[in-house]
Amino acid sequence: MHIPAEVVEAEHKGNNVILRLRVNLAVPSPGQFIMLWVPNIGEIPLSVADYEAGELLLAITRRGKVTGHIYENVKVGERLFVRGPYGKPFTLPPSGTRALLVAGGSGIAPIHFLAKRLAESHVNCTAVIGFKTLREALLVESFRRNCRTIVTTDDGTLGIKGLATEATERLLDYESFDRAYACGPEPLIEKALTLSSSKNIPFEASMERYMRCAVGVCGSCVLEPVGLRVCKDGPVFPDEVLKQIYHNNKKI
Repeated sequence: MHIPAEVVEAEHKGNNVILRLRVNLAVPSPGQFIMLWVPNIGEIPLSVADYEAGELLLAITRRGKVTGHIYENVKVGERLFVRGPYGKPFTLPPSGTRALLVAGGSGIAPIHFLAKRLAESHVNCTAVIGFKTLREALLVESFRRNCRTIVTTDDGTLGIKGLATEATERLLDYESFDRAYACGPEPLIEKALTLSSSKNIPFEASMERYMRCAVGVCGSCVLEPVGLRVCKDGPVFPDEVLKQIYHNNKKI
């Protein structure tokens, strides 16, 4: 069932648009996603970047037909439609523990929501967030309100020049954490998994796949070789599953 949602903010940032929608949803948890329907255009899955007081925050990268239409045409005051939330969320650690968050690109959204919930739960979190360039940087100040935040850019126009995983590797040389989380391009997830495993840090990551139904029926989002559905069995998966995907028959 779709729920009407009014656009109350539409901020463009490089190739991305931040949408804030006023919508009455069941309260999502970090790592869950919604399906956003644009009438006469199409429907797409999007991670929840925040939800508070009836306002849903989404970070959308222009990629295809639906995201392109949203980027170019959706304005404040328009009505879109939402269903969800769906999927398994991140596992929150106990209060007083130390959490490491690693994110890049469109993976910023669920990690941003996680950072907020961790801060509210009195978890000491460090976020390493990577972007291509300053122009593409999203939600940085919001991250800084909730976490110690390390920013990287490929070209050095903001923060440290290089990849988020490179900064994470240096950080793990002299700091320890109780849990680690990641979302972003698959090379980022694989590297973060390897780094966490080398330090015996329990790890979870939110995976991206093409999703149509969001309820586990259509099979479009199956993860190989494990045969799990991202929409229903994920999108958040623990390290034991991720190792089967990225490091099958390899020793970490």
